[in-house]
Amino acid sequence: MSLKEFEIALVTGASRGIGAETVRQLVARGLAVHAVARTPGSLDELAAEAGCTPHYLDVADAAAVTAAFGGLAIDVLVNNAAAPGGAGPVFEQTPEAVDNLNAANIAGPINCLRAAVPGMRERNRGHIVNLGSVAGLYASPGMPAYAATKAAIHSLSQTLRLDLYGTGIRVTEISPGRVETGIHLRLAGGDPAEAAKAFYEGYDCLLPEDIAAAILFSLDAPARMDVTLMEILPTRQVYGGASFHKADA
Repeated sequence: MSLKEFEIALVTGASRGIGAETVRQLVARGLAVHAVARTPGSLDELAAEAGCTPHYLDVADAAAVTAAFGGLAIDVLVNNAAAPGGAGPVFEQTPEAVDNLNAANIAGPINCLRAAVPGMRERNRGHIVNLGSVAGLYASPGMPAYAATKAAIHSLSQTLRLDLYGTGIRVTEISPGRVETGIHLRLAGGDPAEAAKAFYEGYDCLLPEDIAAAILFSLDAPARMDVTLMEILPTRQVYGGASFHKADA
């Protein structure tokens, strides 16, 4: 099934950034879009602008997700909601921070799958898009706890394809590099202006509409084609390399 044959979409983390831009593009393509965020405000503005249906809930709340979407004939699920976690080594993260990260970034997508996939299987149609990160594919310092949750999304996406083999349901993992969404300002903490200077100023970052366009490309592909994994980096960002530590004489 390609996008023109789908009717209902569910997009999480929809109040800003990639989620909001994805909602706009799906509504523009004629889908009835249910947009999820934890709080009103930006989501209310998006609903007034784009015409989506807003839902204020935490995707980590399994009962709330099931109650809201368990009976909905979802054709497209975009698991975009995620918490950034904290900077620094994983062994320095507080238990509370790790629990919150796991709840939002791992349990949240699974809760949405639990609500959407049974109906997809009954109808033998649907497309799941999981937002991962290159941080989950390549080791890099800075946000190891966050990266571990995105590595879990990578594994989850691969396993989903096995679980759904033969159903016609497609699974796409979108793994971006640095996107100028504002998430890095929360990662850095402290002064947002200084964080913006450190992460965005002078860098040619990706924009939310770039990732939304990639999502729409995967959804719009012919039924015979599943875009399983898409890595999207700024042209001037690269992962890899090796470091060698020279011991003191």
